[in-house]
Amino acid sequence: MTSGRAQTGQIEAEDTAATTLRRAVFVTLGALMLCGGLALLIVPTRYYPDSLVFLTLFSARHQDLPVAACVALILALLGMRPALAAADDAGGRSGLWSRAARHLPAAVLVGAGLLAALAWAIRIGVLFDHDFTRDEHMAVFDSRIFAAGRLFWPFPPALAPFYSALNDLFLFPIGNHEGLVSGYLPINAAIRAALGKIMPLSLVSPLQAGLAGLVLWRIAARLWPVDRGTQAVVLIGYAGSSQVILMGTAAFAMTTHLLLNLVWLALFLRGTRAGHAGALITGFLATGIHQPVFHPLFVLPFLDLLRRQRRWTVLGAYVAGYLVIGLAWAAWPNWLASYGIGQPPEGPSDQFGFLGRLAGLLTPPNFAAICLMAGNLLRFIAWQHVLIVPLAIVGTWRCAPRDDLARALALGILVTFVAMLILLPPQGHGWGYRYLHGLIGNLCLLAGFGWAWLRHHGGTPRRALHLTTAVSLLILLPVHALMVRGMIAPYARATQAFARLDADYVVVDSETLPFGTNFVLNRPDLSNRPRVLLGNLVFPWDLARLCPGRTIAFADAPAFSETYVYYEDRVPTRPSRIQQWQKQAVLRAGCRAIVAPVR
Repeated sequence: MTSGRAQTGQIEAEDTAATTLRRAVFVTLGALMLCGGLALLIVPTRYYPDSLVFLTLFSARHQDLPVAACVALILALLGMRPALAAADDAGGRSGLWSRAARHLPAAVLVGAGLLAALAWAIRIGVLFDHDFTRDEHMAVFDSRIFAAGRLFWPFPPALAPFYSALNDLFLFPIGNHEGLVSGYLPINAAIRAALGKIMPLSLVSPLQAGLAGLVLWRIAARLWPVDRGTQAVVLIGYAGSSQVILMGTAAFAMTTHLLLNLVWLALFLRGTRAGHAGALITGFLATGIHQPVFHPLFVLPFLDLLRRQRRWTVLGAYVAGYLVIGLAWAAWPNWLASYGIGQPPEGPSDQFGFLGRLAGLLTPPNFAAICLMAGNLLRFIAWQHVLIVPLAIVGTWRCAPRDDLARALALGILVTFVAMLILLPPQGHGWGYRYLHGLIGNLCLLAGFGWAWLRHHGGTPRRALHLTTAVSLLILLPVHALMVRGMIAPYARATQAFARLDADYVVVDSETLPFGTNFVLNRPDLSNRPRVLLGNLVFPWDLARLCPGRTIAFADAPAFSETYVYYEDRVPTRPSRIQQWQKQAVLRAGCRAIVAPVR
C-alpha cells in the first residue's frame, strides 16, 4: 500500500515537471510568434540614424525569423511529444550523465579553452579577422592610443578640413578638433591595450568569453554544490549560445560586460567583507567599460535583494559605493575635455556629460519602440541555446517568487530590457541582441534554477537537452556564423583592397552607401596608407589642397553593388555628383586620380 502511494506520488510529480516544462515551451513559442509579428510592423527609412531601425527589420526578416521558425519547430516537437519533454528519471544520477558530472571540473576547464579557441578560429577563418562596426573600430582605436601611453592622439591642424571625413562618428570633441579619442568610457579599450601587449588583439574577446564561462561555473557550483547536473546545464546553455560565441569574436564591449558582471556576482555571493569590497572594485571597472548605464542596471535588482533581506549596512555600503563610482565616471568626459584649448564646434557632440546624453535619448514608450524591442527580443531568443529560454521561464515561474536570488536574476533582464525601450530601442549591428549580452549569465542561472526545480519535482528532460544542444551547436551556430560572414564580407574585402592600393587617400562614395562609415577605418596616428575618407563629408576644394604630388583613389558607388544588393537598395549606375566634382578638382590641382577596387 505504502509502495503504491509512493509510486503514485512519483508519477504525479513527474507529470507536474513535464507539464511545467511544456507550458514554458509554449510560452516561448508564443513569445517568438508575437515578437516576429510585431517586428514585421517596423516602418523605417534607410538613412542614419533611422538606418538602425531599418536594420532591426532587415535582421528580423532575413536572419531571425528563419532561425526562429527552426527553433519553434523543435520547441513544438518538444511540447507535443511527451516522450521528449518528460522526465528521464527522478534522480538524474545514472549512466553517462552521472559519469560526465563526476568529471565536471576538468570538463569545464577544457570546455572554456575550447570555447575561446572556437571563437578565435571563427574570427580568423570565417569572419576575415575584421572589425566591422564603428563600436568595434572605437575599441581598437582607443586601445592603440592607450597602448602608446596617451589619453588621446593629437590631431594635425593641417588636416582639420578632413576631421569629419576621416570618420568622426563617436569621437569625443577635444577642443577645436585637437585630439582623437572615442566618446566611450575607457575600461574596455584599456583592457584590450593591456592584453594586446602579450597577445593578438583578436584573441582578447575570445579569451574573455572563455573566462566568463569559468566564472559562471564557480557561481553555479556555489548555488548547487552537490548538484553537478544542474551546474552542467548552466554551462551547456552558455556554450550553446551562438550569441556568446559570435560576440566573443568581436571587439564589442559586451563580452567585457558579461565577464565583469559575472565576476561581480561571484564576489557578491561570497557575502564577506572582502567579497563586497571586491564587488565594488569590479563595479567601478564594469561601470567604466564603455557606457555607464549597463552595469548599474545589472546591479540594481541585487540592491533590492539586500533591501528585502534587511541587510541595511551592506545595502548602504553599496549605495554609497555606486554613488562615488557614478560621480567618478560622470567626471571623465569633462576631465578629458579640459585638455582642449579651443572652443569645440557646435553640434550634438558638444554634450560632454552622460546625463545630457541620456536626457537626449529619453523617449516615452510608443508602438514603434515596442515593435523594435520585439525585434530585439526575437533576435535574442533565436541566438541562444534552443532549450535555455524555456528552462529559464521554469526557473522564473517556479523559483523567483520564493527565492530572492532567482528574483534578482530575472529582474536584471527585465529592468535592462525596459530601460532600452525608453533609451535606445534600435541596437544597430549585433550578433544576437547585444544590449542584453551582459545578462546572459542571468539567463543561464535561471535555467539552472529551472532544471533544479524539475529534478526535485520528478526528473529532468535530458533527451530534450541532448537534442537541442546538438541543434544549437551543429546547426544554429554554423548558420549564424555564415549570416555574420555575409554581413561583414563586403566591408572586410573593401578594407583589404584599400590596404593594397598604392595611393595616399581613398575617397569612399558614401552619400547613399548603406552603413558607409563602416568602410572608413583609420589609425589614431593616421599612419595608415592610404587614409580613407567619407566622400560625402569632404569638399572638392579641400581635396584639391592635398595636391599636387599625391595619388587619390576613388571608390565609386557602383563598385559597392554587393553592399547595395545585400541591403536591398538600388545600385547606383554612376558615381555621386560630389564624387565627380572631387575627381575634377584633384585632376585640375595636379593629383593623380585612380580607381579604388573594393574586392
